[in-house]
Amino acid sequence: MTSDNSKNLNFNLRSINSKDILIYLISLSFGIGLLIYTFRGVSLNDIGSELSNLNYFYLIVFILIIFLGSFIRALRWKYMIISFKEDVKIRNLFEAIIIGYGVNVILPRFGEVARSLYLGSAEKISRSSIIGTVIVERVFDLIFLILSVIVSLLIFGDELVSRYPWIYSSIYLGLMILIIAFIFLFFVIKFQLKIVQWIDQFFRKWNLKFFNRATEITTKVINGFDSIKTKRNYLMTFLLSPLLWFTYALGSYIGLLALNMHNIQHVDLASGLIIMSITTFGIMIPIPGSTGSYHAFCKSVLTMVLGFNVKVSLAYAVLTHLLNTIPFVIISLIILLKNGFKKSFSWN
Repeated sequence: MTSDNSKNLNFNLRSINSKDILIYLISLSFGIGLLIYTFRGVSLNDIGSELSNLNYFYLIVFILIIFLGSFIRALRWKYMIISFKEDVKIRNLFEAIIIGYGVNVILPRFGEVARSLYLGSAEKISRSSIIGTVIVERVFDLIFLILSVIVSLLIFGDELVSRYPWIYSSIYLGLMILIIAFIFLFFVIKFQLKIVQWIDQFFRKWNLKFFNRATEITTKVINGFDSIKTKRNYLMTFLLSPLLWFTYALGSYIGLLALNMHNIQHVDLASGLIIMSITTFGIMIPIPGSTGSYHAFCKSVLTMVLGFNVKVSLAYAVLTHLLNTIPFVIISLIILLKNGFKKSFSWN
């Protein structure tokens, strides 16, 4: 598939209005406020003291697992995009994933668009269709998040429900979103031609020439929804998804070992699973870098469910948050400086 024939996106200050800035500042302020509230009564010296007991072997393993997860996500994405281009390079997919994470640290939820633009530019394929695959990818992530929470409930039972009474509601909400998403994708793919014709007629009727390309873009996004076309690609996508979420749980567990928290009390892979499951809800809150929200959820699960003290719990939150954000920002900047920001984020 060829690239979209449209003008470059202009990422300049004129494209940012006062409403966008206000929403961003409110989100950032909320995160900072939540961070201050979460760390109340604990000093930086307390955190530093806990971090001084690092096990550097497990620290390195933790970092490797973070990037292993990114590689598995890139590999899974390859099987979603392979119908557009069979020889898409895993390196470009991997770099796009890293850029997506890096951008999300600064601009929540924009990382998905950024990685779509980067991959489209690197591989010369439709950015619109790539965005369609990202939406499908998020559906798979939601499926396995729900499964992770259900497994956590089976392991921790009533204790988890008592600490998080909203846990069942989150499962029901997730299932409802999944059902709506599947119904939406089914009808959009099945009635693609009619939908495209309706959109085309709408814009023609109102003579909205600026939006004439809406028909073309809509078609390509829908193609992205329907990108997994073979049984082998479906199989690989389903096999790689639980493996991806296993690395997240494993990384959360290794983080405990990196701070020698296993010397305080028993921890195992189930501990990592519950940490991963609960903190994901904090990550889903649209705050730059999940700053504050991640720390709050991490502190709660470590203290209320796993029984650790506040100081070591917050040290764990600080360590894992920094290692899950700073490296991606730095590497993203290196990649973008090397390839050029305008070239990497062009729409054509």
